[in-house]
Amino acid sequence: MKSLPVKTILATSIASVVASTASAELIISQYVEGSSYNKAVEIYNAGTEGISLSDYKLVKYSNGDANSPNDISFSNVNLVAGGVFVIASSSASDALLAVADQTSSSVNFNGDDPVAIVRVSDGQTVDFFGQYGDTDFAKDSTYERIDNSVIADGVWNAAAWNISAKDNYDGMGVAPNGDVVEPEPFSCSGAALTPTYAIQGNGDASPLIIEGTFSGGTVYTSGVVTDIVTSLYSGFFIQDSVGDGDASSSDGLFVFTNTTPTGLQVGDEVCVQGEVTEYYSSTQISMDSGAYEILSSNNQIQATQLDLNSDSLLHNQLEPYEGMLVTTTNSDLIVSRNFSFDYGSYRNNMVMSYAEPIYKSTHLHVAGTEEEVTLAQENAQRTLYIDTDVKPADGVVPYFPDFNPEDGYIRVGDSVSNLEGVIAYSYSQYRLIAGEDVVLAKSDFSRDLESDRTSYGPILSDDGNLRVASFNVLNLFNSPFGGAANAFGDNRGAEVDGEYQIQIAKIANAISMIDADIVGLMEIENNGFSDTSAIAALVDQINTTQAASASPYSYVSAGDNVGTDAIAVGLIYRADAVSLVGDAVKIDMPEQHGTDAEGEQFDKYMRVSLLQKFKHKETKRKLSIVVNHLKSKGSACIEDTANENDAQGNCNAFRVSAAVTLGDYLANNVKGDVLVMGDLNAYGQEDPIRVLTDYDASTAERKILTAEQASLNGEAIDGGAAVEVAQSYGFTNLVEHFQGPKAHSYTYSGELGSLDHALANKSLLRKVVATDDWHINSAESNLFEYSSQYTADLAKSTNAYSSSDHDPVIIEIEYKKRGDHGEKPRHESPLEILFNIFKRLFSFFWN
Repeated sequence: MKSLPVKTILATSIASVVASTASAELIISQYVEGSSYNKAVEIYNAGTEGISLSDYKLVKYSNGDANSPNDISFSNVNLVAGGVFVIASSSASDALLAVADQTSSSVNFNGDDPVAIVRVSDGQTVDFFGQYGDTDFAKDSTYERIDNSVIADGVWNAAAWNISAKDNYDGMGVAPNGDVVEPEPFSCSGAALTPTYAIQGNGDASPLIIEGTFSGGTVYTSGVVTDIVTSLYSGFFIQDSVGDGDASSSDGLFVFTNTTPTGLQVGDEVCVQGEVTEYYSSTQISMDSGAYEILSSNNQIQATQLDLNSDSLLHNQLEPYEGMLVTTTNSDLIVSRNFSFDYGSYRNNMVMSYAEPIYKSTHLHVAGTEEEVTLAQENAQRTLYIDTDVKPADGVVPYFPDFNPEDGYIRVGDSVSNLEGVIAYSYSQYRLIAGEDVVLAKSDFSRDLESDRTSYGPILSDDGNLRVASFNVLNLFNSPFGGAANAFGDNRGAEVDGEYQIQIAKIANAISMIDADIVGLMEIENNGFSDTSAIAALVDQINTTQAASASPYSYVSAGDNVGTDAIAVGLIYRADAVSLVGDAVKIDMPEQHGTDAEGEQFDKYMRVSLLQKFKHKETKRKLSIVVNHLKSKGSACIEDTANENDAQGNCNAFRVSAAVTLGDYLANNVKGDVLVMGDLNAYGQEDPIRVLTDYDASTAERKILTAEQASLNGEAIDGGAAVEVAQSYGFTNLVEHFQGPKAHSYTYSGELGSLDHALANKSLLRKVVATDDWHINSAESNLFEYSSQYTADLAKSTNAYSSSDHDPVIIEIEYKKRGDHGEKPRHESPLEILFNIFKRLFSFFWN
């Protein structure tokens, strides 16, 4: 026990009568109901022989309700005659914890909760403190026993106690004679040991569980300590040094202690006693306080290589490794989500998957279909989180000290060797807890040459004579740094000039390396088109780069602000490659104003789209480009109240209305080649993309609806009703067309997909020769972005990588000069020839 000042009243009273009350056995000798979590109960052995506390339990009656017992088991400690034992709240102050022999989160009474010592064998109350009924009989006080006569169940004997002030527990933990009495040290000697692998078993839960999530009794087991954890978990991991040789059962086990055991080190072989539990599907042994014995030290456990395959989901294959020390070397695990912030555990970590990254279900399949639902469910079981016990410092990868934006980077798709740690389970995820001594080198991260960074720009499968790109510039704002004022009073970009200079340099270098003749921009500050606007500042910065200086960019002016959001879309171009045909056109998008079924008011807006027609100077061909940035998934729209489980996220129907508005405008007003591009905030198989491409309402099992209570320029659309979309607009999703369905430009919550699209109408499709995403952002850690808010002293770079959170999309077009028929010859009927002549004449004069 702990050495504290000798009790006064209690010491005198109990010492004088201890011999005559040997049969009294255990009594409650002190009760502390202090501030915050300062709660504790002291138990005194008033008998003449030692008593095993495992034969008793402390019972708390919540809010004085005799029918609401909360049992708290004692540690397996032999309390010697005349000894005291303190059980305190696990969140108590350091001073109270210093005298505690056991802690428990269940010690959380508030002065109206009676407590009793109950014998387990017969359920008899041995001693009682408190008063039944919802009354604050002991609030904000410390009670010390002055009469050790046993108190019957339900009896409140105020005369048996001396009351002290709140948080006064000077005598806690001291025996009546003033000596510190230590319990007998725990020992496994003579105990029957249950091996760790027998506790784990070869199923999802321990075979020892017989009652809910508990084994119903204590067990003894032993193993070598492989990790001690105090933050992400509380306890330590042990592993059988030999194992059972059965790959279907784990040789490791987590020992939950709630507090850090003293004197324990990795490599110690220990014997522990406790109860087997399934804590949120994690098999563990909840160790009795202090119930462990060090058998030997300096033992070595070799990390087990993960033997994985594609026959089953990763989670199913990780269950046999739960609690074991493993290594990722030659495991075929690859990085699926780069080292970044995890909102589930509110810390930085990394996610790995087997063989390939994880893809958003609605990027590959239509929402609500069996394939989409199955993939969404399976994705949650394809992950292995890479964590550390202690929360990583901002900007630091604890197991990779060379992490930096120039040559110490991690990419999605990387395989990682020599990453060792124990496998744990929490928050429905398996986690590899990397050991404190794990230090990875740059060479431990390997990737294919095709997926690595390069010092040059994107290389597509074919070259055309006109290159177009789309780029989300991650809230590039210059108004706080001498730029034109933002008419909408907002700044979503850099907060300090140093970060702004890094941001604009990174974006300019990336665009310069893309080497496109036309670039559509999203998330550029909406502060006009003067010489001090954000788009002018970006063009000036790009033109200072060596690659762009010989063929400088200009920007398309839309007269004033583009819409009413703080950010907008824009267009820049090379005047030596293309010229403008007419003025830019702003295409107004729908708004949504109204209330949902629960009466909540909604006012939602969509960013204005920007249309500009260009003429290719070499061939005189014309191309109309419309740049878009549709409503995000971040906040809900009216229809989301009834569709909260829609896998497409918030405001899907609102984006459908925008797609219909855009499709109708282009069909009615624009002829010739048309390219729709930008951040549509919809994945590849979500409704807005299907409406613009190949949705067939006549065969679709799931009908696509527009948003209710939507309006355009103040006029209600379809009378404010949500209506079924009857047609699609026939565009082709170019990246998917050329690169396949797993092409991607964005990653969110560990899933890859594309929110950034390039859609071509039929006439343009015949001239597109290649399209691709350039993975300078989605594969990188967002800690390399310009902001230092969560990166502390991590170095930054002006290179193109992590210049945004979206990848640029690049399109190669091959235009032929008039009279130069580069397409394959096709035999046409005389009627087709005559029709096409008139069609071309009409198109020529129209354009």
